[in-house]
Amino acid sequence: MWYDRAMSRAASSTKIRGLAAPLGVLALGLGCGEREPVAPPAPAATPPSAPASASVAPVDAAAPPPAASIAGGLRATVTFAKAAYFLGENVLADFCVANTTGAPIEISVGGDYRGSTRALRFKTTVLDERGGAMPDPDPNPMNFGGLGYSPKIKPGEPWCASLQLMRYARIDAPGRYRVTVRHDLGWAPGAAPTAEGAIELRMPSESEAEAVIRAMEALPRDPSTSAGKTAIAFADFTALRYPVYLPALLARAQKGSKDALTAIGQIPTVEATRALVGLLGHADRSVARGAAGVLALRLPDPALQGALQPRNVFANEMPEQRKYLAQSWSPDLADAVRAAARSSLASSDVDDVRAGAFMFTAVGTPADAPAVAAALGAALERTKTAARETDLYPPLRGATQELLRAAEILVARGHVPPSPKTPGEVALYLVALTKSKPKGWEGELGKALAHPIPYVQKLALERVPAPVPPEYVAKIDAALGSSDVDAQIEACHVVEKGKLAALEPGVLRALGKAREMWLVRAAEAAAIAIGAYPKALDAIAAKMADPAMTPAIFDHLLGLTDGNGRSAGADAIDAAQAKALAAAWGAFVRAHRADVLAKKRVPLDDAPKDLAPKGWTIHRNGGKPNWP
Repeated sequence: MWYDRAMSRAASSTKIRGLAAPLGVLALGLGCGEREPVAPPAPAATPPSAPASASVAPVDAAAPPPAASIAGGLRATVTFAKAAYFLGENVLADFCVANTTGAPIEISVGGDYRGSTRALRFKTTVLDERGGAMPDPDPNPMNFGGLGYSPKIKPGEPWCASLQLMRYARIDAPGRYRVTVRHDLGWAPGAAPTAEGAIELRMPSESEAEAVIRAMEALPRDPSTSAGKTAIAFADFTALRYPVYLPALLARAQKGSKDALTAIGQIPTVEATRALVGLLGHADRSVARGAAGVLALRLPDPALQGALQPRNVFANEMPEQRKYLAQSWSPDLADAVRAAARSSLASSDVDDVRAGAFMFTAVGTPADAPAVAAALGAALERTKTAARETDLYPPLRGATQELLRAAEILVARGHVPPSPKTPGEVALYLVALTKSKPKGWEGELGKALAHPIPYVQKLALERVPAPVPPEYVAKIDAALGSSDVDAQIEACHVVEKGKLAALEPGVLRALGKAREMWLVRAAEAAAIAIGAYPKALDAIAAKMADPAMTPAIFDHLLGLTDGNGRSAGADAIDAAQAKALAAAWGAFVRAHRADVLAKKRVPLDDAPKDLAPKGWTIHRNGGKPNWP
């Protein structure tokens, strides 16, 4: 999505694919390579920071010995390279468990970091001098797992991990803090030891802040640490989230520093927001785009109040982080943001258009509708020739999704579209139909169903009422054979919703030609709704003859059995094997049609062995042995 790509430019960090949420970039990070990271991977707009750096001598005091806790034969400690740090440094808490016994001790770690800002199995508490707990900066993190492993700790040896403390606690004020860290280690609840340590955090002066930034700029961006070892000092510019750093950071951002933009994006003040808005017009487009990416986190997004649906099932709107940064928004900046949005919509760069659309979603007015309609028209024209995204559903289709969200909000704020003429105006008119039905809307919807741009047909199909008016049926049938997969999928949904049995041939034709599983599933659901499921099953089994479709169709049909996933063999499925598998599964679904129609899972115990590709293993439910 636009802020993903904008912030990948601004932060030079791992890109998270998809238009999942305009802010995902700043809160999410993916695993770095195929190893268990000792520190949480750097989030897309949250590159890592500098902990104990040599150049900030005023806080160089020696760290006190840690309090140790022993449980299950392991001694747990949490230590810091220094007893005191400046707020803004990347403070690393080095958590270690050492084997105090005479035999190896096995632990389980990892599997908890992909998509998150930190390793989630570490539970870290930070208390101030009055015993108050510091808030979690990411209380509802995404977690797509990650690599896990089970090291055996030898007698006398430690296993360690370095935690970026500011990823686990939001600390806004200087003072002395007590830090508690525990990890489940894969043991029974409460069995693992808990470590405690202490640290002092000080607020730097302006000159000290400049020294902290310079020290961080000299550090590596990656801890480059082996599993089970403590990390070296590395940079995390999101830790520079205190107002004292803003002047020095802004000077750097104006000169093109991506790291400075990343840092400014985390400072929760109106002054920081004003600085970012000012950078939207920077002559260097990479700076302007980076500013737009980090500004998104603090714009008043109506989605946070439930005014818009999530973009997709993986959406992470990061409400807590954005509520925290919302204090930095000022309504007097809206006009400048709207002006930047108009400029962005006129760009030929899709990310710029997405950024402008999101700005209008946040602060746009009905007067901005013509600009949105014009950009929508251009985006819709591009859907005729631009490659369709395939790694996220629903696909983004360029900037259309973000522009349609802006249109939805402008309608909610009072825009009443006139009778449409251009493709963009048609799209805006269709969006408005969800709020009101003006005189003549049936005719306008009918015209949109036959629009020359297939994606406009898709938008119209989404708004077909139930029961389906008879005059629309032929146009829905035509959409089933559209050149645009999204229009076909939506036509299947209309058939399903309206139970349009007369369109069975079109549904089965679409299913027979489908090469995308979202269309296969949509056509299957439509067939079930109109009583054509047996024919659909035959068509789905026949699709297995296409080697490119074989694995996906196999997984789909496996759901009819007591199978519960599979392990694939190393060899690719060739055309001959695919054809044989299609024949075997075709015979299988015909033989068990009664069970399938009754929604009974078919046991694989007596199934013919030729249902499984060579070298594949099928896992089964209920503790049954693998098959075949």
